Parts: sequence; C-alpha cells; structure tokens
Amino acid sequence: MTPPTRLLVASALAAAAILPAAGHAACSDKNFGLSLNVISTSGTDTGQRCEDTAEDFFDLLNDATFQQLVPSYTDIAFAEANIDFNGVPVTLQFDFESTVLNFSIPALGISEAFAGTTRDESADLLVEYLKKSGVMSEIIKYQAEHSATSPIAGPGGLIPSAAAADFDAAMSDTLREIGGSNADSPTFSIGASYGSMTVDGRDGEVTNLPFSRVWRSDSTPGQMFTLSGSLTLVKIGGAEAYHGGVGAAFRMPVTSRWALTPSLRYAVTGSADLASVAGMYSVGVSSTYHIPLDGLDLVIGNMAGYYKTTKLSVGDYSFDPKIKTWSLRNGVMLAQPVKLMGLPLSLEYSLVDTRYTGGTEFFVDNTQEIGISIGTNRGGDVAKSYARFGLRYLHGRETNSITLSGSYWF
Repeated sequence: MTPPTRLLVASALAAAAILPAAGHAACSDKNFGLSLNVISTSGTDTGQRCEDTAEDFFDLLNDATFQQLVPSYTDIAFAEANIDFNGVPVTLQFDFESTVLNFSIPALGISEAFAGTTRDESADLLVEYLKKSGVMSEIIKYQAEHSATSPIAGPGGLIPSAAAADFDAAMSDTLREIGGSNADSPTFSIGASYGSMTVDGRDGEVTNLPFSRVWRSDSTPGQMFTLSGSLTLVKIGGAEAYHGGVGAAFRMPVTSRWALTPSLRYAVTGSADLASVAGMYSVGVSSTYHIPLDGLDLVIGNMAGYYKTTKLSVGDYSFDPKIKTWSLRNGVMLAQPVKLMGLPLSLEYSLVDTRYTGGTEFFVDNTQEIGISIGTNRGGDVAKSYARFGLRYLHGRETNSITLSGSYWF
C-alpha cells in the first residue's frame, strides 16, 4: 500500500468515526430515504434520495445511482448510507477498496456482511436477504411499535380495520333489531367507504368495500348469525397496501335489551410497495345494551378482541411479524327518528374509543372517533331494502382521517 493510499485510508477511517449518528434520511412525504456519505481526500460529500416504494428504494442500491447522488463516489471509495426504511433506521457501509457491504439495524441488534465480487453484487445479496430471511418480520414489528404508517397497526391497517369491522357489526345488528327486523327484513348488504387521512405528515387514502349476509332465528327474536367480508386499499406516501378478510359473528340476546356477540375473523395484508405481508386471525366478544330515551335509542357497546398475525407468503415475501394485541373498543350510538319530505329516516350519532394493549406496543395505541349517519329505517319496515350514508372523523397519535361511507341492505 503506497503512502498516499495509507493517508486516504486513515482519512476515511477518521471521517467515518465522526459521521453524524443521526444522519438517517428523513423524507416527510416519502416512505423510504437514503442519505449517502462518500469520503475522499478532499473531504466528505453527501447526497440524498427519497422514494415512495420499497422496490424503487432497492433500485437505488448500485454504483450507478450512488455516483448520481454523489459524483465523487467510485467503486473503491469509502461510503456510508444512512437509511430511513419506512420508520426503521438502517445503516449500509462499504469500506475503502472493499466490495463487502456491511448492513446493520442497531435498534434490532442486527448486523450482517454481504461479500459479492462487486459492490452491485453485494447489494443484490442484501436485497435477496431482506426479501427471503426473517429479518423483515422484525422490521415489520418494529414499524408497528415505532411508526404511524405501519400497514399492520397504523390507521387503515390490518388490525385496526378488523377491530372496527367486528365492533361496528355488533352495534349495527343491535340497531337493526331495535328497528323491528323480522324474517322478511333484508339479509344482504354491500357498502363502500372512502377516507382521506394525514399520517406522520404524509397524505393517505383508505378505500373499503364491505359485504355481509345475515341469517335470523325463527324461534329466538334478535338472535342471528352473520357472515361478513371486506376488501381494502390503503395508499400512504405513494405506496399501496391491500388487505381483505372474512368474519363470522353470532348475536345472542341475553335480555330484551342486552346482547352478546362472539366473533371470529381471518384476514391478510400484502404490499410490495412497503415490503410487507402477513396473515391475521382474531377472536372477540362484543356487548351491546339498549336504553330507550323518550323517542330516542341509545346503544352502549363494549368489545374485547384478540388479534394475532400469522405467516403468509406472497411473491418474493414470506413473513410472520409475530404481532399480537388486545383491542378494547368502547362506544355509544344514539339513534334519532326524523322525517324528510314525509319519509321516515333515522339519524345516528356515534362516539368510539379504541385501545390496544396486552401484547405488541403499538405506536398508535389509541384512537377516538366521532360519526354521524342518516338513512332509512334499519329494520326495513319502509320497504324491503334500506340505505345509510355517513361521515366519520378519527384522531390518533400523528394521524387524522375523515371517512365517507354508504351501505345498502336488500
């Protein structure tokens, strides 16, 4: 090694020792960010790039892109990349005159080295490792604990969507029984909702398509079995995530005013954009109590549900993030009869508080929401069908959303 080379190496090591530890790229409106530091005899040069999706981020990990970000970069330069991987701090490093890629996630205690014949080959080995090893399961769990944009635990995510569906179904079934449902009442429903949200400074959207089928007991008033499902698309910071599931619930009247509803649900989520997949099952029980109030109807609802992820394989991804939690959801709904142009309608006002506890510590561990809806009588006594339209506002840690919804029973 020549004296100038020794000097360059010494300079690189000295500069590496004083690189700022908090240099991970922060992209307020993007999900992935990379800040590249390149050290040469002339000093340290820095470049940054932010991307919406994981695949676009993986495409940054090559010599050509590094040189675009920092023109002084060469395939023998000392380079360190500080990365924000959708809320997870990651560090990559190439030592001087080395093709070995050092990869670390300090928060998870993960440190690996990938030795390809070229730096591009080493980066390809890293991407393969991220997609095929269990490290992404740990990353997804970390996101649930530290990021509002988690596709599992964040607003519009897999578990919050399932908890809301279970609770809303129990409340709606009770209000339908108050409305005077009978054997001839509607048994099928379809719906649609669209929500606009702001999560950790990023704009997002949630589109949901729920559906259900009800079987009522001929011998026991108010007793019913419900089979339901939904398809959901979540967009956040330019990335898309999909989830869907099916659930079953059995409403059991305890008294004329009080009912218990045990429920089961299985759902899946997948997003190549966010490099995440997971299955989930849940069990829960809801309690609803009806209080007549001089022409109004007040329903108090309480739910406890247990939600746990399972392994799922989709495309290049196969993970179980091992996320589990109890969801405690409590709320009230007030129904008020009104008339519009002679048509009997019902206004419904709702207030719901949700808490997640007893397992994985969610970053968004509680939310509050208020809602209002209007529609024809849920019991279907005006016609053999009815419809409802509603507006709901939800607030949680670093998140706010407004959702418009509609449903039709026939």
